[in-house]
Amino acid sequence: MKRILHFYLNLKYKNKLIFTCVLVGLIPLILLGVFCYYQTISLLLGREKTALSLAAGTAYSSLDYQVQTYENLISYLAHSETIVKVPSTDYQSIMQKFDILTYEYDVLIKDISTQHPEISQITVYADRADLCHGSQLRPLSDLEQESWYGSLSEAATPIWHLDQEGYICLFQRIPTPYIEYVTSYSSHILCIRLRPSHFFDVLTGIASDYHLSVVGGGESFYEYTDDSIAGKSYPHGDWATESSQPLSNGWIVTLEKPFLLLAAPANKMIGIIFLITLACMFLIYMVSNYLSEFFAQKVHLLLSTMQQVEKGNLSTQLRDDCPDEMGQLTNSFQHMIRELDRLVVEDYKNKIILKETQLMALQAQINPHFLYNCLSQINSKALLNHQMEISQMAQLLSTFYRTTLNKGKSETLVVNEIKNVKAYIDIQRILNDNVFDVAYQIDEKLPEQEIPNLLLQPLVENAIVHGILPNKKRHGNLFLTVSSVNGLIHFTVMDNGIGIAPEKIPLLTQTQSAGYGLKNVHERLQLTYGGDHGLKINSILNESTMITFTIPVDDGAAK
Repeated sequence: MKRILHFYLNLKYKNKLIFTCVLVGLIPLILLGVFCYYQTISLLLGREKTALSLAAGTAYSSLDYQVQTYENLISYLAHSETIVKVPSTDYQSIMQKFDILTYEYDVLIKDISTQHPEISQITVYADRADLCHGSQLRPLSDLEQESWYGSLSEAATPIWHLDQEGYICLFQRIPTPYIEYVTSYSSHILCIRLRPSHFFDVLTGIASDYHLSVVGGGESFYEYTDDSIAGKSYPHGDWATESSQPLSNGWIVTLEKPFLLLAAPANKMIGIIFLITLACMFLIYMVSNYLSEFFAQKVHLLLSTMQQVEKGNLSTQLRDDCPDEMGQLTNSFQHMIRELDRLVVEDYKNKIILKETQLMALQAQINPHFLYNCLSQINSKALLNHQMEISQMAQLLSTFYRTTLNKGKSETLVVNEIKNVKAYIDIQRILNDNVFDVAYQIDEKLPEQEIPNLLLQPLVENAIVHGILPNKKRHGNLFLTVSSVNGLIHFTVMDNGIGIAPEKIPLLTQTQSAGYGLKNVHERLQLTYGGDHGLKINSILNESTMITFTIPVDDGAAK
């Protein structure tokens, strides 16, 4: 034992891994192979027996449906007025007899035979010697010589028999006419002869390699042997047999299959298991040989990546699909690199967006007093000359630019933001000859808190310029809703314009447009309030567009 241990410890690391993996893998592999051998045989035999049982159940269901169909048919015919009348009528003349048999009875028989081509013959056996009409109407004496006639004359339900020509015969006693409130049967009998090839056609193909038989009342009504086993000799005791429960008429369907054929799939699996075992032994050796190099390469690759990150290279990619500790360490390190790179890039983008916003705000502040003075002068001149529309436009422009520039601040009160967008809407209505109407639904108790400047105006501009104005077919409508619900201020801008194609909606918040577009508003909202507070755009092409966003209510403003 010591020599073996000494030999093992002195092996190279690669050979030590190979020896360990082969030894550890070989023992359970042999045990697994033996277990699979016996378990596979048991499972496959059980599966084949289950399949045989299911086939017997299928045969039972199909055949029982056939039986009930024809029992219902013969019951219907036996109680039909025509069938009851034929053997029971006291014919007054030959013409009366001819008319009933030719124009009523024959027509009924022909109609039923046409609807059911599997019916070979329909015959009424009358307890009258004077009645005979071809094969459709025969005297009862034709049946009285049969050995089973005694049971038929006493039964009130349909009786099945197999005649000498191999046809399946279904008999039913005909009720006595003119007796009300109680069912009474006469001695007359109705018979339907069925072709076995059609009747038992539902049993074709329910299984493979099988022998099937249908037995009832001491008679064998049907037998079938699959071509694959026909003419071959199998030991009688080596057959698996499955019988169905009795059908509604007492028949029993029996399926038989040789055990030798049941075990054929298991014999194939035994060879497959043996080949798999040999392949696994070879794989164990190959994998063991590969692992020694594999682990060394993984450690070297991880070390090399760490050195690259140490030098500032965050674009390196490293992945290990193995779920062991080494794989978790590698993937955790790669996740750390991605997070570090994401934070660096996000911080860089946020700084760029902030600088761009500040720059745009600075550009908007260029000499605002000069603009206000000009607009004030225009308003005064317009009032002196009674130009009320010009005066209104000057006042709206003054309000719009005062709230837009906001003294260079990047934040404004909610009420000032609403004033800004209202002034912009009125300006657009004047410029476009009131081609659209506007409806406001503004909460009167909005919190007095500051929000980023110019959030609504770009949304309204987009609705008017790209939604309402291009729509020449109908009068435009613009809806602006601002409400405070459950700690959130909800903003909604909706128009009945031309709408937006579904494939273009995701691009609106990703593509930079000229001016202060939707992408800018979307990014400012997410930058200020988090990723859940960006723009949400819903549109129906050629009908409407709705843009919504929410802002959390500041605790101080809410109070």
